[in-house]
Amino acid sequence: AGPGFTLRRNPQQDYELIQRVGSGTYGDVYKARNLHTGELAAVKIIKLEPGDDFSLIQQEIYMVKECKHCNIVAYFGSYLNREKLWICMEYCGGGSLQDIYHGILKLIFVFICIFSKLKGLAYLHMKGKMHRDIKVRSLKTSGTILILSDFGVAAKITATIAKRKSFIGTPYWMAPEVAAVEKNGGYNQLCDIWAVGITAIELGELQPPMFDLHPMRALFLMSKSNFQPPKLKEKAKWSSTFHNFVKIALTKNPKKRPTAERLLTHSFVGQPGLSRSLAVELLDKVNNPDNHTHYGEADDDDFEPHSVIRHTIRSTNRNARAERTASEINCKSRMGFFPFCVMGACFSKVFDGCPLKINCATSWIHPDTKDQYIIFGTEDGIYTLNLNELHEATMEQLFPRKCTWLYVINNTLMSLSGKTFQLYSHNLIALFEQAKKTGFAAHMQTHRFPDKILPRKFALTIKIPDTKGCHKCCIVRNPYTGHKYLCGALQSGIVLLQWYEPMQKFMLIKHFDFPLPTPLNVFEMLVIPEQEYPMVCVAISKGTEPNQVVQFETINLNSASSWFTEIGNQQLDAIHVTQLERDTVLVCLDKFVKIVNLQGKLKSSKKLASELSFDFCIESVVCLQDSVLAFWKHGMQGKSFKSDEVTQEISDETRVFRLLGSDRVVVLESRPTENPTAHSNLYILAGHENSY
Repeated sequence: AGPGFTLRRNPQQDYELIQRVGSGTYGDVYKARNLHTGELAAVKIIKLEPGDDFSLIQQEIYMVKECKHCNIVAYFGSYLNREKLWICMEYCGGGSLQDIYHGILKLIFVFICIFSKLKGLAYLHMKGKMHRDIKVRSLKTSGTILILSDFGVAAKITATIAKRKSFIGTPYWMAPEVAAVEKNGGYNQLCDIWAVGITAIELGELQPPMFDLHPMRALFLMSKSNFQPPKLKEKAKWSSTFHNFVKIALTKNPKKRPTAERLLTHSFVGQPGLSRSLAVELLDKVNNPDNHTHYGEADDDDFEPHSVIRHTIRSTNRNARAERTASEINCKSRMGFFPFCVMGACFSKVFDGCPLKINCATSWIHPDTKDQYIIFGTEDGIYTLNLNELHEATMEQLFPRKCTWLYVINNTLMSLSGKTFQLYSHNLIALFEQAKKTGFAAHMQTHRFPDKILPRKFALTIKIPDTKGCHKCCIVRNPYTGHKYLCGALQSGIVLLQWYEPMQKFMLIKHFDFPLPTPLNVFEMLVIPEQEYPMVCVAISKGTEPNQVVQFETINLNSASSWFTEIGNQQLDAIHVTQLERDTVLVCLDKFVKIVNLQGKLKSSKKLASELSFDFCIESVVCLQDSVLAFWKHGMQGKSFKSDEVTQEISDETRVFRLLGSDRVVVLESRPTENPTAHSNLYILAGHENSY
């Protein structure tokens, strides 16, 4: 077998794997060395499955082995060994363009990138081939040349293997004719030209258009007949020539879209100054970033505020961190019903004398260290407390902006933060790793948030677009589909986002503009069977029908016109709304917890009492598997769902209690009644994870 043919022998006879340099859905990429020549190579290793058509893969190998061009990554050969396919290609030591975004956002940078893409595409199209996966990450640097990578066998094999998956791919660079292929028929290599236009926008704006939309939503919009090609957002920032280039590349009708060869004559890229010397200058900026000015636009939330609170806060009683608090709280356990009522104490103290004003709390377990953290949202930023190191009893600042809401999903922390509140997404593992390397204090004093400097996917903390002014959030999981939704209340409407597993982030699905009730006491999603999106409950009104104790005022996210499905006249001061089961909702009003169906009528069964009553005004509730915990100013009382009997109770008139969070772990705060501004003590409910 010669070069380009698939060898059925052990590839380790020819290549030594040095280190893994990347991983994807279908395989890992390694830096490797040819044992015979000493030449470096990039080796992609893909695990094949029984359903994969290897004859198609062999056809692609024959097709691409003759492709030799300075702007296209060279293909060395491939091996099939033990159900694993090794694809050996030219090693691009300069790295991906995504690695060299740092401060290089000049037109010269965009010139060279687009020029290199078009040169490579013109060659491919002349050979009658399509790339079909053009984006920024498909350009890498080799020496002082920018080359089109992942073309041919690697891309085609990946596409072949992808057919066994239901994942739709990333449509953001997709041409309209590709998005609508089922409706309108086929497409040709001019789809690559559209992708070049999208990449030009990506280079200028650090992400492609619609990148914050869920892929299915983006695909739907692109396949509509009235879809308009995107443009560069900031007209004054770019030259008219660049604007024109983008407009021509993004010609909607593929019959009128120019070829790569013709586009190379456009005045934007057809300039004599596009030379090797510019590539050398570009790479010099990459390798010596300190010698060059960084590009960035600032707003109020892009710089760190001067905090008066220390970045590390220590407990005032470090020697008694994990003590049980029966001595401080008069805690009575009834019936020994719960396993966490051991030794007569429900809560464990985890911190003494906290000076922070805490707004919310959640928890997270680090996947590598298995340490459990409580994460606090405070007026002075986001802080963490390691429950596995309570002997240290220190709270470390993770993020320096005011925070009022937190939620953890798949090692991603979502928060409502900033001066003008906005949704943020924080990469927890990366933030902890960076903080460990540099020290929290040094990190927070020197770190400038890279929202406008790094590509968004590489920033440790990013703002979620279109969420400025968001002041309330709620999360729900649809048990029928498994989809998780985040809904945010803005000043003049709401946004709905869906967690998208392949990209590990919440992505925008819908945006509704209309006035919300003021004040917005209730903001919770209710899952309705057979409905794709949840309903959003924004208020509770008095029932108007027989046996209807409450009426849910909801916004229908499945409709484009009739948003409000139910509107009541007499609003009630609802404290809490939680959907327990398919047609079971817990509603907390004043001194009562009512169990109702989705129509607001009382439910009664062997499992659930229809109403639980308390002898105090409820401030907040936590739903457990078999009971509800109702918190009030000086304590907490737990009652069984089944019998309305008290299962546990905390009562201490000398302390004021406040529930901080109940997502996975119940977190509680207390202060002296006589001095409500004093530093607080913090507790967690021992041995418990919230059931809802």
